Amino acid sequence: MKKEGEYVAVEKMQMMNLVAPLDDMHDLLQEIVLIERIHIKNAVKEIQDSNFTLAVLEEHLDSIADMGTIVKYKANKSSYKTYQDKLSYLANALDMILEPKTDLDRKRDIEDAVAELDSITRKVAPIQDKLTEREETLHRYEDFLESIEYLKDINIDVSALSRMKHFNYHIGTLTKDKRLKLRNNYENISAIVLHIGSSVDGEAYLIFSPAQLEYEAERILKSLNFKEIPLPAEFEGVPSEIYQKIQDVIMDVKLDIEDLKSQIIQLKKDYEDRVDRIYSRVLLEERIENLKDHAAISEHFFYFSGWIPEVETEKIKQKLEEVCSRVIVVFSEVDEVPKRVVPPTKLKNSWILKPFELLVNLYGVPNYKELDPTIFLGLTYLILFGAMFGDVGQGAILFLAGWMIRKKESLKTPGEIMLRIGLSSVFFGFMYGSVFGFEEYLPALLVHPIENIDFVLYSSIVFGVVLLLISFGISISNLLKIKDYEQGVFGRNGIVGLLFYIVLLVGVLELALSRDIAPISILIIVGIVLLAMMLFKKPLTALLFRQPAVYHEGKKEYYIEGGFDLVETLLSLLSNTISFIRVGAFALNHVGLFLAFTTMANLSNNRAIGAAILIAGNIIIIGLEGLIVFIQGLRLEYYELFSKYYTGDGIAYSPFKLNLETEERK
Repeated sequence: MKKEGEYVAVEKMQMMNLVAPLDDMHDLLQEIVLIERIHIKNAVKEIQDSNFTLAVLEEHLDSIADMGTIVKYKANKSSYKTYQDKLSYLANALDMILEPKTDLDRKRDIEDAVAELDSITRKVAPIQDKLTEREETLHRYEDFLESIEYLKDINIDVSALSRMKHFNYHIGTLTKDKRLKLRNNYENISAIVLHIGSSVDGEAYLIFSPAQLEYEAERILKSLNFKEIPLPAEFEGVPSEIYQKIQDVIMDVKLDIEDLKSQIIQLKKDYEDRVDRIYSRVLLEERIENLKDHAAISEHFFYFSGWIPEVETEKIKQKLEEVCSRVIVVFSEVDEVPKRVVPPTKLKNSWILKPFELLVNLYGVPNYKELDPTIFLGLTYLILFGAMFGDVGQGAILFLAGWMIRKKESLKTPGEIMLRIGLSSVFFGFMYGSVFGFEEYLPALLVHPIENIDFVLYSSIVFGVVLLLISFGISISNLLKIKDYEQGVFGRNGIVGLLFYIVLLVGVLELALSRDIAPISILIIVGIVLLAMMLFKKPLTALLFRQPAVYHEGKKEYYIEGGFDLVETLLSLLSNTISFIRVGAFALNHVGLFLAFTTMANLSNNRAIGAAILIAGNIIIIGLEGLIVFIQGLRLEYYELFSKYYTGDGIAYSPFKLNLETEERK
């Protein structure tokens, strides 16, 4: 017999309550972090809300008796910023990415790790600091070289420029347009302006101005965005001599840099793994301190609580008992904890449909006690997208694009989705006999949409009706499982709502086919009775269970709102059904859009231009129409189907992990 909580594609969870001596708190929390399977709850709140349960066994009596003095643990958090700064420095120096490791030596303490960190830093820092100094020197000399480049052909002692008393000088560049502005204002500038060369940045100038008019000269140059070039003060002589000296110095500096980089590479080989493990230890201690915020303590014990997947219970209990023989670990089934306690949801879908969990979670996380819609959404979305965008060639492009982008970790799931909808598009492309928009090269295994418009549109509505009927079934199942009989039996998405929809379909079908399926008077009477049952669902539910009807918002307001709800139900059922006509409409639009490009290609009367138009057309169709179809498929799933059966108000299973970034990405 299936127990409560054991639902399709939702992994069964259990509440774990843990009690252990205070002395073992650090080691146990360390193991909890490294296990990376426990969704943490606040133990103080759980105890205050009477959700923390222990079996009354003789060996548990001490910890139970001690629970009367429970308080929140006040973590004495040490600042790990200094250690993290050193680790960041080492990672930058050794050109490595810090990667947390969970296979750590449990016995090693933070002091040992910090001591090793200091030791490695003392070995790396002198070399890295010298490398930084040499690189800065190289950049400075290269700038000097660029400065001297403009003066190489001038026979003047550079140091003499700096010793001038009555004149100041400026060397720099102007852009082409600013040069013209300078030339037009020569008469307004109290300075000697010499054009000394050209560069990729613009035109180079040497400017002499009287010292007394320096402020005016600087103001004018600033308005022209004059880019000053510093001259090397440590070199003397004519520019050509200085140029050669700087080149020699640069060569020596580059040799120093290569030698220092070789030393850094060797240091990386020696210490990369050790730095990663030190980083993991420091990060682990930080996470343990964060975890303590969720713990409760009494005089002798500490208390901890969290959710874990049922399949992990024995393994987790064994690991915790290996750390501390005195630990008490108690697991509770979902139906053994108060109903107000909401378990987290951990989905378990096959690799084929797992990527579609992303689309489900965009709407909301499934409630633990409702059916996971991933299977239904995944299968129906593949059909909807393929039916609207059926083309062998264009689908193959989507498949290949998905195959490529899935290799990037951050785009793995979107890539997997694109890969799958590409395959669906290829499948329907064979059904429609379409390859890159052309329908004359492949036989249609089902139908050419543009030649069978009525069939395509009617089939879309029929498919929509089937999906809506299935949605009603899922809604009824969810509502009855949580024992919401008022909505599950008499609600708009319950049994009565389903029957009313069937009556409505029969009536519409009679009008469309102009033939009698059932007497129209009977359909009207049954429809009115079903609407009345939806309106009076609260008293009918109370009568069914022989309980008084309770109107929380007032009896009058309840029935006024119920009346409007009936009108909205009737309109939504019709609009939900008709909305699926867009599936056929987009299938026809897909063909029509390519026909437009084909017409333009034929009108060009040029094979090359025509081919270019058809290629551009396919690119536009894949990019623009593909995106529109993707969105329209989601709209049908979210608004027409999810609104019938899915609440999406669950809590995502988020186990406490060593790597905080990994935890936040989940």
